[in-house]
Amino acid sequence: MDDMRNRRSFLRGIAGTMLGASVASAGLPAARSATPGHSIPPDLNDYDFFMARVKFDSDKRAGDGWNIQPAGDNYLLDEFSKAVRCRVKLISGLRRGHPTHGSVNHFNVVVDLNYEDGLHKLPFLFMTAGGHFIFNDAQKQNFKNYVEQGGFILMDDCVAHGPGDFFYHSSCELLEHLFGKAAVKEINTGHEIFHNVYDLSQIGIPYVQGTQWPPRGIFVEDRLAVLVTSTDIHCGWADRTQTWFGPNVTRRFGGRGIHGYNEAIKMGINLIMYVLSH
Repeated sequence: MDDMRNRRSFLRGIAGTMLGASVASAGLPAARSATPGHSIPPDLNDYDFFMARVKFDSDKRAGDGWNIQPAGDNYLLDEFSKAVRCRVKLISGLRRGHPTHGSVNHFNVVVDLNYEDGLHKLPFLFMTAGGHFIFNDAQKQNFKNYVEQGGFILMDDCVAHGPGDFFYHSSCELLEHLFGKAAVKEINTGHEIFHNVYDLSQIGIPYVQGTQWPPRGIFVEDRLAVLVTSTDIHCGWADRTQTWFGPNVTRRFGGRGIHGYNEAIKMGINLIMYVLSH
């Protein structure tokens, strides 16, 4: 990650004007109690950036649920804070693979899309699972409202127990239902998310494992508001020891990936910086 450190001066320049002003101001009041269904700690105003994990039901027969590998979220935030020198909330005691499935206390924030209250205060939501899912009417409307009102959602397919496309296809079907089939666009490597901080334009979305479908997304005007990926970049975040994924590691499921922790972390930081600047 040495080249990441060399970007600090660039990132700090952005962070000085952006993180303190736009993100900290979006924090929740310290006295606010969490909406039922959300797990929102009272100290978020103490930090510059936080990333919320979305809690939802999925078909666990086809793969893991919403709370897989909380260490991945933690490692991404840790690397981001080192690069930008900003304040993030890290959860102590998390490590690669332990716990495999986290409780709400293992994440910065957990939100439930059955409840809209407070979602607009969170700039970045992260969804992952291994199986199919179907949202109810309230979840669909709250998802759509959040996206149209300025939020960003990363939907990344978890590939723990299958070929790695169940969650991806459910996500694309949800977007087509909510926004129309024509609105769901393939995201090519010329887009800003592939070169705003780290140049990933030659590889695109890191291929960690699973079925390598093209990334797809929804734009609100010219802002990328939803990104759907199939290649398990979140498991790349979780592999800090770099022993699960990469060109020299044989995949247990879904074939052989060619990228691992470094590429996945860079993609995550690119996405965070894109969200904070749009």
